Amino acid sequence: MQYNNRIKGGRKKLGLRSFVDNFSQALSALYAALGTKEVNLKFLALFLLSILSGCSVVVHDKTNDPIALSLIGSYYQTVKDGFLYEARCADINASIQSTEWCTGIQAFDSGNEYSKTPTNYQAYKSAQEEWDTKLFTKLAFEKQRSIISALSKGTVIKITKLVQYPWGTNGYYWAIRAELINTEGNLIEVELPTNSALAFPSWLQGYGVQALPQLKQEYLMQCKNAKCT
Repeated sequence: MQYNNRIKGGRKKLGLRSFVDNFSQALSALYAALGTKEVNLKFLALFLLSILSGCSVVVHDKTNDPIALSLIGSYYQTVKDGFLYEARCADINASIQSTEWCTGIQAFDSGNEYSKTPTNYQAYKSAQEEWDTKLFTKLAFEKQRSIISALSKGTVIKITKLVQYPWGTNGYYWAIRAELINTEGNLIEVELPTNSALAFPSWLQGYGVQALPQLKQEYLMQCKNAKCT
């Protein structure tokens, strides 16, 4: 299944994407009732709505382009304790705008006066239902998402993917994937928080995709020593 996301508090509601999800689900139910062969209804709905609204829809993978040369393959360490969670992410392997489930990464004790992540994992667990509702908006026919596990400060990540991802009439934003080793020793792909409407707070400085993305040192510090590489 494919989804889109809005997190409460200080972030705008993704009206178009929420409408597409609900519209697609309604069409799916109708087609199922009529016994029609399953098709990618969300793809069709999003494509038609994007054309009508003048939105950008084409995904541009820049991983192997010269602009990404100094970023792809580089190592960073997390500056704060954080967490992994069930996220709705940019479908970076698609040719046009679409979303998918993936693992997201975020820092504890971060945000602003309107929206802030839990102070630590213990604070989250002590009021998990309340925090899940605040952090992860639940769409119709969708289970409530939650934090998967805590992530220690100093966790090493390796940047692996850089994509210009379409974002409505605003153009594009940078979608960035990375790999890390979790506490169980498993290699996990994560999507960095680079769009504050989808994952707040964002770990990127500034906006737009005209220049190489710059990561905020509040969340990540580049690491070149033997421990990281």
